[in-house]
Amino acid sequence: MMNHFRIFLTLPFILLLACGGGGDPKPDPENPTTPTSILNINTSNTFQKIAGFGGADGIFTPTAYLNDTETEIAFGTGDGQLGLSIFRVKLPYDQNDWPLIANHANNALAHGDVKILASPWSPPPALKSNGNGTSGHLLRENYSAYADHINSFINFMSTEGVNVYAISPQNEPDYEVNYESCDWSSTAMRDFIKEQGGSNINAKIAAPECFQFDQTYTRALLTDDDAVQNFDIVAGHIYGGGLEPFPLAEEKGKEIWMTEHLYNLNTGQSGAIPWEQRSDEDKWDETMQMLSDIHEAMTYNWHAYIWWYTKRYYSFLGDGTEGTTTNTILKRGYAYSHYSRFIRPGYQRVETQFTSPRDLKVTAYQGDGKTIIVIINDSTTPVSNISLTLNNETPSAMKLYKTSLNIDCEMTEITQENDLITFSINSSSVLTLVID
Repeated sequence: MMNHFRIFLTLPFILLLACGGGGDPKPDPENPTTPTSILNINTSNTFQKIAGFGGADGIFTPTAYLNDTETEIAFGTGDGQLGLSIFRVKLPYDQNDWPLIANHANNALAHGDVKILASPWSPPPALKSNGNGTSGHLLRENYSAYADHINSFINFMSTEGVNVYAISPQNEPDYEVNYESCDWSSTAMRDFIKEQGGSNINAKIAAPECFQFDQTYTRALLTDDDAVQNFDIVAGHIYGGGLEPFPLAEEKGKEIWMTEHLYNLNTGQSGAIPWEQRSDEDKWDETMQMLSDIHEAMTYNWHAYIWWYTKRYYSFLGDGTEGTTTNTILKRGYAYSHYSRFIRPGYQRVETQFTSPRDLKVTAYQGDGKTIIVIINDSTTPVSNISLTLNNETPSAMKLYKTSLNIDCEMTEITQENDLITFSINSSSVLTLVID
């Protein structure tokens, strides 16, 4: 079940009467500034270090490749930018495609502290059982040759100035499709990493990248004494499942990365209503689901969250289709930036202590002398008069960034008043608080 932080707070008295406030505490009529909810951030109790928040390159869609302006927007950390810190690229089996990948990765690296994750959809067809890039499996006698292919890509990227931080042996080894792909059993993935992982590959290894974070695959890697030493990151996708704690991965000292997910109101399905014809409210509701997924992943001690295409009509930057405009941040991008722009690689999640009867989703992080708090209110009820303390002391000031259906990462500076620092959160919205 999702971890919720409970907050004990009250709306103004008349609103409580209108809404049937039940047993919620009532504000003090003699002191209307008395906080009706208290949030304390305890930085002495720490959890996982964050590797980053990212998005993918165009992969199979040339119109989803980022131009120079879009790359700066995606990876820059200033106002009106997204602050992505992981860029997922394809490892093509055709070496003629490698220069294009290097060019895109270099552009991303030029705009910030960015990690490159490369994922192959298929090994070279000559190494596979069926001799083509669709389906089939990697022949066991070609494990070493495939490791050489991966290293050739890593080395080529290095000569082009790109450090490949992590590499995956296979995108979605458990998902049979009729486009570029390769089938791997959990045993085959384990054996490949046992035999060819570790120092044989010149980057960190992220595996198994299953479609639904299949525990059969992760357990096969984590419970084998040789395989577990030969890879670094437990990676997977959460299409329809797999968003859950991974205590065994934590026990084995592995980072946990969510490396692909998307929502698009099912517009890819036959007969679906086109995205352009869907209401802004429908799109925002789905964006709130994305934010809730990220929150849940963070509370499960996951280290990274990577969306699918960075540039697409249902993603962070418009691609010129379905009524979107290129070089422009979409609503979903502003929402995602509440994590990606402010929570930088190396920041550490810290404890939140909340008292209130209403559900809000809250996580907090520290790094670079800052404390970052992300709060999601996915209910239809606004929450007002929340008092904030940091290690039980009141900050003198903070910046509050807000995104909702009608607001795009709007910043407000808040200072102490009557020895308190208080804020509110609208219904169906997300806040990021920044305390220097």
